[in-house]
Amino acid sequence: MRVKNISLFIFVFALSCIISSCEEADNTSVEIKELHTRIMATHDHVMPMIGKVLSLRKQVQALLDSCSSADCGDSLQAITYNLTKADADMMNWMHAYKEPIGQDTALKYLQNQEVAIAQVKEQILSSIEAAETCLKERQ
Repeated sequence: MRVKNISLFIFVFALSCIISSCEEADNTSVEIKELHTRIMATHDHVMPMIGKVLSLRKQVQALLDSCSSADCGDSLQAITYNLTKADADMMNWMHAYKEPIGQDTALKYLQNQEVAIAQVKEQILSSIEAAETCLKERQ
């Protein structure tokens, strides 16, 4: 009788461990999908802005070409650099991004990618804002 109780206890314990690990795997899968969705939403939000970045860079570069003072040139060069960096950062992020394989590393990889695309977004938005402000001031 005692052996039956111990066997039953071991069976129930093993079953609960299996169920628990399946639930953890499901939770991780959901988190991975949510992270991927957020990353792609951020990308899809800022990627269309690259056309604006390129257009602004062209406009600022034209001002830079016609600038006569060093102070004027320095600020315009900084803006041009930031616009160029915003474009390059997006292209580099897209080129480097890979769909993660396996749950072991996927969660950490996607967490890092979420930070990276947020930084790209900030670079794009801030460079656009700086260029637009500069162009308005010079009109």
